[in-house]
Amino acid sequence: MKKGIVFFHPIEGSGSLTISWTSGPKGDAVEAKKGAGVGFFSDSGALLCVIFDEIQESQDQQSLEFNHYRVELIVKNGKITHSVTKNKIKSSARNKRIKRKQPV
Repeated sequence: MKKGIVFFHPIEGSGSLTISWTSGPKGDAVEAKKGAGVGFFSDSGALLCVIFDEIQESQDQQSLEFNHYRVELIVKNGKITHSVTKNKIKSSARNKRIKRKQPV
């Protein structure tokens, strides 16, 4: 994944923060399963962009979790860092069973 571009212009100490990994069209927003924000994904499921709802300008730590990605954001003394982790896909027990034919 290439380096993300961070867009953050807080008003009175806080605001939404965007991290984008592409300049192309983003499509529909997908609510995070955990955390306050949304993500945008390609047709193949690749992460294109995330928007955190409310970030404190001086210090904050938040994460957004989606089906296949977790994006963590840390703001410390006004400096922003972020990381992206691709989640492992959990297969169900049913998918793990091997169906065997019974001998006739």
